[in-house]
Amino acid sequence: MLRTLSIITLALVLTTGSLFGAFNPVEADALFDTDRFIEARTLLLGELANATTAEEESAILWRLARVMVSIGDDLDKKDKDGRFAAYEEGEAYALRSIALKASPEGYLWKASNIGRWGQTKGPLNALGKAKGMLEDLTVIVNDFGTLDSTETWYVLSALYNELPAVISFGNNDWAISYGRKSLEHIPVHLLYPGHYKKVAEELWARNWSASKRTKEFAKMQKNWDKATTNLERYRYYEGRDGGKNTPFYSSVPLTAMNDRQEAEMLLSYILAKYKVFSPIKRSDTREIGEIEELRNTFR
Repeated sequence: MLRTLSIITLALVLTTGSLFGAFNPVEADALFDTDRFIEARTLLLGELANATTAEEESAILWRLARVMVSIGDDLDKKDKDGRFAAYEEGEAYALRSIALKASPEGYLWKASNIGRWGQTKGPLNALGKAKGMLEDLTVIVNDFGTLDSTETWYVLSALYNELPAVISFGNNDWAISYGRKSLEHIPVHLLYPGHYKKVAEELWARNWSASKRTKEFAKMQKNWDKATTNLERYRYYEGRDGGKNTPFYSSVPLTAMNDRQEAEMLLSYILAKYKVFSPIKRSDTREIGEIEELRNTFR
C-alpha cells in the first residue's frame, strides 16, 4: 500500500510540479485552443485561488485576460454591455498580472482587451485608447524583444490599419508589414484564418502594381537597414531584402506579383489549408465563411 502511494505521489510531482499542484498551464491552454473559453475561465479562477507564488498568479492572470477577449468576442455584437464587461474584466486581470510580474503576455492581453473595448465603443473611443495600446505593444517588441508572437504582430497590424492617418498614427503600409510578420509565427497546431483575411484585405485596399512594389520595397529596405528599434524596423519588414523573398504561401517572390494577386493567393492558401487541417475550431469555421465571402467580392 505504501509503495502504491509513493508511485502515485511521484506521478503527481512529475505532472504538476509539486505534490500540492503548482500551476500547470497545459489543461487551461488546451481548453483555450479548442474554444472552450468558459471552461478555461472556470479552471483558471480555481487555479488562481490556489496559487502560491506571485509568478504563478501572474501566469494565471494573463491567461484569464486572454480568455476574456474570446469570451467577449463570442457574445452577440448587439450585447455591448456584455462585451464591455468582458473586456474590462480582462484588462483588470492583465493589470494585476503585470503588477505581480511583468511579461510580454500581460502587456499583450492588456492591449488586446483595451482594443476590443475601443472597437465596441466606437471610432472616437478607439482613438482615445490607441496611444496606450501602442505603448504596451512597444514594451513587448522593444523592451522584452519578443519577436515570435503572432498575436502581438496581429494587434499591431490592426492598430495601424484601423486608425486614421490624418488625425492619428494610422499607416496601412506598416500594418501590412506587421501583418506579414504575424503570419510567419502562427503556431503549427492553430489555423488562425483571420490573420490571413486581414493581410489580404489590407493588400487589396493598397492595390500596388508589381512595378510599384519593386520601387517601394527598395525604399523600405533602406529604412529597414537603418532602423534602431524593433518596432521601427518591422514597419518595413516586407521590404527587408527589396521584396526579393518568397513567402511560404507563394512560389514566386513578392516583386513578381501585385498586391491584389497576393491578396487572392493568401485567401486561396488558407482555404486550401482549412480543408486538410485538424482539429478545426468553431471560430475557424466562422472565419473561413467570412473569407469565402470576401473572396467573392474580389472577383
